[in-house]
Amino acid sequence: MLIKREDIIDRATNLARAIHEDYKGKRPVLLCVLKGASSFYLHLLEALQDVRQGFYTEFIRLSSYEGSETTGKVKVGGGLNYSDLTGKDVIIVEDIIDTGTTLYNLLPLIKAEAKPKSLEVCSLLVKRLSTPTKLDAKYIGFSIPPQFVIGFGLDYNELYRDLKDIWVISQQGIDFDPKELHK
Repeated sequence: MLIKREDIIDRATNLARAIHEDYKGKRPVLLCVLKGASSFYLHLLEALQDVRQGFYTEFIRLSSYEGSETTGKVKVGGGLNYSDLTGKDVIIVEDIIDTGTTLYNLLPLIKAEAKPKSLEVCSLLVKRLSTPTKLDAKYIGFSIPPQFVIGFGLDYNELYRDLKDIWVISQQGIDFDPKELHK
């Protein structure tokens, strides 16, 4: 296990306090990047409620991975209405930043299409890579080693999102055939 669920929830609480300090008297839009960020997003929203920070919620579906490798191309889906972000403070909530390719492609799109008042990023995880990422997040949960991680919403080929903690995937996890479950 790399990060326990309890530590993730505690960190979400601390991030909510930081966001509250920055957005007192404002009502930012928290834009969840589906599917991976959904577990973190829900805990972050709950923590924001605890500190009485108002917010709006929106969702966008992005993908740039096949297996454990990035494709370098970002697919956008989910039916986001960009006008719902126009003139508002927007915080993109992401599960993990490794190369930064996903957000590097998304941020200019949102700036051009939505014209938000401000745009920041909150990421549960940031990988420590030898090459710098293409962008930085203002709010960061954890810095992790350059390994492929699963659990707490993060997946490998749609598997393992349901793990309550964050784990480094093993070769056995990569080789697992989900068809074996249905025999």
